[in-house]
Parts: sequence; structure tokens; C-alpha cells
Amino acid sequence: MLKKKLLISFTFCLFLYCAYGQSKPEWHAHRGFRGLMAESTIPAMKNALDLKADVLEFDITFTKDKQAVVSHDPKLDYLITLDKDGKEIPKAANLAIYQMEYKVLKTYDIGSKQHKDFPGQKNFKAHMPLLKELLDSVEHYATLKGYQKPVYNIETKTSKARDGIYQPAPEEFVKRLMKVIYKAKVQDRVIIQSFDPRTLEIVRRDYPKVAVMLITVKGNLSDNMKKLSFLPDYYAPSPNLINKEVVDFCKQQGIKLLCGNTNNKKDIEKVLALGVTRVCSDYPYQLIPAE
Repeated sequence: MLKKKLLISFTFCLFLYCAYGQSKPEWHAHRGFRGLMAESTIPAMKNALDLKADVLEFDITFTKDKQAVVSHDPKLDYLITLDKDGKEIPKAANLAIYQMEYKVLKTYDIGSKQHKDFPGQKNFKAHMPLLKELLDSVEHYATLKGYQKPVYNIETKTSKARDGIYQPAPEEFVKRLMKVIYKAKVQDRVIIQSFDPRTLEIVRRDYPKVAVMLITVKGNLSDNMKKLSFLPDYYAPSPNLINKEVVDFCKQQGIKLLCGNTNNKKDIEKVLALGVTRVCSDYPYQLIPAE
């Protein structure tokens, strides 16, 4: 298995060198390569490291007792969640994570039910991990395997409409999140990303040494840059928004450009040809399913 993984990695590097004259791009494992394993689980993150992901990408929300947990959605996702009895939860259940204590949340299984969009996904029983638990487990695993410690691309899943209902207010959200990050001593390998400029502004003000990333799926370059009072360390537009103007601007301003999450090889090859060197995907490049 290890030889196979190394061969895949070598083949990918060779492909990129021949096609674009560049080294292997920095690969962000979206939710721990959820195309391959149950998303946002500790086993998925470890598997992403095995597959040579450079960056582990995931999202954070909070429980009623103010525990930072790893979840893309502010409520339990019926597409991937089973209750403590192994039964599916209804779509209309609206089980808000911020209204549940962690001891209750932990009884739900987010790993056994296969997501309909990922038929090749490996599934297993798993609880929603605390951020602390995930960081500790991944750091230990990387040390055990002799891997380079990963970068963590952590999204603050916030919006004004969710304040007080699905999440703490931005100031509290950031403070509690950063407390966990600093306690784990990974702040030098963390990127805080968000669609919500409020949390990015707070991070830049209170934790100026921590990198921030602005995410967007719409709008032009000029308007998106105006969302913040400063230039972000990273900019992550969706692939359809990436063009020569965006690439040139980011190079001139020293902004690291990331192609937002995509599982489309044509999109990936297009942005690589433009000079983008960072890609976020649910799969390693070589394992993206054919369309």
C-alpha cells in the first residue's frame, strides 16, 4: 500500500512538472478528503496525511457548552448522520449543534452513513470530534509516522444570520477557537479562513501572526478585496473566478492564491496552467473520479 501511495505521488509530481513546469502544488484536503473517507473525522484526517496532503481543511462550530467541534454544518447533517440507535435523522429535524451539549452530540454517528455524492467513500462509526481531540490525534499520528507536521486550514463557519442561534458572536467565537489552537501549540501552522470578514478582522487585530484566508464564490477581485480593511494572507476564490488578473494581482501583492474546493480536473488543470500553486479538493488529484 505504501509503495502504491508513493508511486501515485511520484506520478502526480511528474505530470505537473511535464505539463506546467512546476513542482507539486500544495494540496488542501477538503474535510479530510471526504471523497475517500467519512468527512471531518479523525480517521479521514490521518488518511489524508497518508496520501501526502499538505494542508488539512475543516470547519468549526460550537456546542451549547461552548466546545469547539469539527463540523461543516451548524446543525447535524441528515445526509451523513445516524442517531444513537443507528437510525437516520429526518431532513426537517433541525438539530442545531449550538443548542446541544457535547455529551449529547457525541452520541450521534457521523461516519457510518455514506454521503450520496461520494459512492467510493469508506465509512465507519465515528463521533463528531472536538477540535482539541482532532489536533492532538493528528499531531501524534504525524509524529508516529515521521511525517512533516501539517498545516491546518480552519474555517470559521459564521454569518450574521447565525449569531446567537447557531454560533457564538464573532468575538467569542474567535477567542474560544484561538484558545484551543494556542493550547495545542499549532498556531504557527494554522490558517483561519472564512466567507465572513468579521472573524478575519478579529483574528488580524488580536492574533496578527496567524494567517488569514478570504474565501469567495462570487464577485470580482476589486469588490472582494474591499471586504477587508487589509490584504489577506490567502485568497480562495472558486475556480470560475480565477483568471490572469487574479493571479497577477496576488503575485504582485504577495497574497497566496488557493483554488477553492473543486473535484473537476479540467478546472484544476486550467488554474494550474494560469500559475496557481494551491488547490483544495475532496480528493487527491490522481483519485478524482472521471466525470
